[in-house]
Amino acid sequence: MCFVLAPIAYCVGKILRIDHSISENNVKTIVISKYFGLGSITHAVPTLRALKSKYPKANLIFITRINNKELLPLIPYIDKTLYINDSGFFKLLLSSAKVIFKLWAKRADLFFDFEVFSSYGTLMSLFSLARNRLGFFWARSTYFKTLLYTHLMYFNFDMPLRLSYMQLSHLADTDINSPLDLEPFNIDETTCKETKEKISKAFGGDKSKILCINVNASDLSYSRRWPLENFAKTARHFAQEGCNIILLGSPDEREYINGIYGFLAADKKITDKIFNAAGIFSLRQTLAALSLCDAFLTNDSGLMNLGYAQQAKTAALYGANDPVYVHIDNGINTAIYKKTYCSPCLYIFDSPPCGRLSVCMNNITAQEVIEAVKNILNTKFKGANSVNHTIKSDKISGYIMGTLRKRK
Repeated sequence: MCFVLAPIAYCVGKILRIDHSISENNVKTIVISKYFGLGSITHAVPTLRALKSKYPKANLIFITRINNKELLPLIPYIDKTLYINDSGFFKLLLSSAKVIFKLWAKRADLFFDFEVFSSYGTLMSLFSLARNRLGFFWARSTYFKTLLYTHLMYFNFDMPLRLSYMQLSHLADTDINSPLDLEPFNIDETTCKETKEKISKAFGGDKSKILCINVNASDLSYSRRWPLENFAKTARHFAQEGCNIILLGSPDEREYINGIYGFLAADKKITDKIFNAAGIFSLRQTLAALSLCDAFLTNDSGLMNLGYAQQAKTAALYGANDPVYVHIDNGINTAIYKKTYCSPCLYIFDSPPCGRLSVCMNNITAQEVIEAVKNILNTKFKGANSVNHTIKSDKISGYIMGTLRKRK
């Protein structure tokens, strides 16, 4: 569909002589689309903040999957959210049509498509009839996007994700010095109180240090999982040291998480110190737990990125993905990455070259992780993100025009 519609869209644009200029006076509606990944949405927040700063009077609309419905209301820069239901083919068609009709009524001036490889995202951008459609291209796999956007920016996987999003927004004249730091999602006092009560009940009122653990990774790439047995060894060590362990995850992940108990030999002294909160904590309560914990051990995942945003002191395990892509270095967060010849492979291959053996993750030892978590638990520092101390958008601003495809 993209290849067929591309020349038609290009010719129609030429005939109608659509005004593609971008200024504070003619930008009244901005649309952002990001369908997959809580982590990606988290890294989009600095760009939303920059757009709101540049166009404070504009209505900012965010389009995403209905699976992300719990998170979006926590982002203050979004005026309205439209949801796509992709739980079935006909639901996808119907919800997409509804969103398109709503976008026609809004007459968007800027449509930012934050997906890189999605032809669906490209078609939604086109059918929105937005005056300016801005998206990413990457090698031959995105040739279908040619002529369907008014602005295309090269997506660089060797750059931090939040920086790539910000670079795209610079095509709409956002401040080149816009800060790239993440910010915590604001959790209400009631949710924080409920979370504390659940934690206290789970551990019988014990107020020992809390270690949150995420053994999961997105179903988009299970190769990012560290072996469950290694998580069990790590959990056992810190439970024996007196820590309370909270296992985080979604209701769908609860069964997989429960597998960790199989490696603990039914040792009640250990299992009583480990609480599986998957399906018990809501997303907001999970965010509250991340803000409360003394350390957070996690695979590279959406939950990891939420931990970064909540300023949890994080030990993150990387393999299929290079830490440069999303890791937040605030002086205490630790990225554990045992690079192998085929790493990184995430987003480059549909299936990992190792055939899902996860060689990169298996190379990380339990002892390495235990030492990293120990260091985090033993520090009292819990500072804000220091992204801007290490990466500034203006340092690479010279790349903008060199990597841009723009239709006048």
